[in-house]
Amino acid sequence: MILRSDHRTTRVCAIYARVSDESQVHGDSLEHQIAYAREYARRRATDADEIWLAPDELVYVDEGITGLSMVKRPAVLRLLDDAKRGRFDVLLCKGISRFARDTVDALTMLRLLLACGVRVLSIEENFDSDRDRAEFVFTIHSALAQAESEKTSVRVRLGAMQKARSGRWNGRPPDGYRLNRETQRLEVDREEAPIIRQIFAMYRAGLGCRAIAERLNRQGIATPNGKLWSQRRIARILQNPVYCGEIVYGRRTKRMRFRRGQFGIVERRSDWVRDEAEIVHVFEAHPAIIDRETFAAVAHCLEERRSHRGRVGSVHLLVGLARCVCGGRLVTKENGRHTLYYRCARQAEYGRSACNAPYVRADDLEQAVIQRVREDVLTYLPLKDRLIADRPLYRQVTEVERSRIVAQFEKLFAAYASGALSLEQFDHLNGPLRERLASLEAVSEGSDNHEQEASLDDFILSWLTVRPYDSEYTSVQRRILAALVHEVRLTSFDPDISVSICYTFSAL
Repeated sequence: MILRSDHRTTRVCAIYARVSDESQVHGDSLEHQIAYAREYARRRATDADEIWLAPDELVYVDEGITGLSMVKRPAVLRLLDDAKRGRFDVLLCKGISRFARDTVDALTMLRLLLACGVRVLSIEENFDSDRDRAEFVFTIHSALAQAESEKTSVRVRLGAMQKARSGRWNGRPPDGYRLNRETQRLEVDREEAPIIRQIFAMYRAGLGCRAIAERLNRQGIATPNGKLWSQRRIARILQNPVYCGEIVYGRRTKRMRFRRGQFGIVERRSDWVRDEAEIVHVFEAHPAIIDRETFAAVAHCLEERRSHRGRVGSVHLLVGLARCVCGGRLVTKENGRHTLYYRCARQAEYGRSACNAPYVRADDLEQAVIQRVREDVLTYLPLKDRLIADRPLYRQVTEVERSRIVAQFEKLFAAYASGALSLEQFDHLNGPLRERLASLEAVSEGSDNHEQEASLDDFILSWLTVRPYDSEYTSVQRRILAALVHEVRLTSFDPDISVSICYTFSAL
């Protein structure tokens, strides 16, 4: 967006600033980076007799973001979106290391910005994308920044490991402790420690993590940062050996891997892994709040409960689609008689202090939703011009059915190969499957055959029925429901279940 005013060129500048941890970048804070870029713009304007503007709304900041991941940074995503819309024509950053420390990420960003007509200036390296061989120079600087980032990461980790070996604490103090700034060791917080002891006592008495969180919230006892206690926070406390005087550092270590990412480019990404050689375990590093016997007993109870959890990996029809009246997600809960319910995730995490909605039987809610969707689909599916035009929906549905038919064919062939079916039986059972598969192929290829489209409509409706739980059936049904429904909102419980549904296509 280059403007001309008073016979002078006006350049609209964006500024990008980032710190991963301000405690590690003393002297390179966000404020310093932004001020540095603005001063540079002022000097360039004076030297070139131009007007360089850097408005506040074009300052993009990522705070507390590690240097190796670019595509997940929220400010970068906003920056690219604004660049595509032509909101600025120059991007200023203090240094390429602040921009992106992964060479591939940095080069990808540069090319995307150049494609949008944006000029990139990095002040520390005196880099200007308008110069000759700009991409080559930029790549060299990016590679150096990446190497320095990796060396810094190793140095920081080795320093933290040595600090842990000496009994000093890395990071923020856990609940129940405060950090002595001089010795860097944990000391018992006399106000918070009784709450920690109460949590362990309640768990040994038979209360679960959610019940403990709910009781603390009901008693008006807040967390050290003034928030509600959550099931997750209670679980972390009960599993943390810090409370019996131990420091365990490095239980998870980042390992680099490569995968195909955004824009089809192979990207470096990190995974958390457990490496026993990297773990530092120090006993009696600080005063204990809980004795070892209590901690061991609680650890045993946690393991027992973990081994008696419900079905792992079960597919439930409305998880991820349905929301409570309070706006929280609905999750599932199975009682002792194996009856499945939906409940509010906020209530599950924080207790009834966060949401007082009752549990809803899964079959009742699913039947209400499916019945409502069937009615709406029956009303709108005949509107071919609106719905058939949405080919992605039909392609998704046909793919689901095709997968099911192929699976049935494989079972039939296995039975025939093992001798359980004769050739005549195999042909008799396989014939309808082949016909159905051919019918689906005709629809997916864009056939205008109205019989094929009507058949597909019938197929959609045939899956919108409630059946006894079957993981394979529910998985297919869920994919079809997700293709039709964007969100289900529970609006009332009493006297009957009432829902509002937002669909994925505009006709509804």
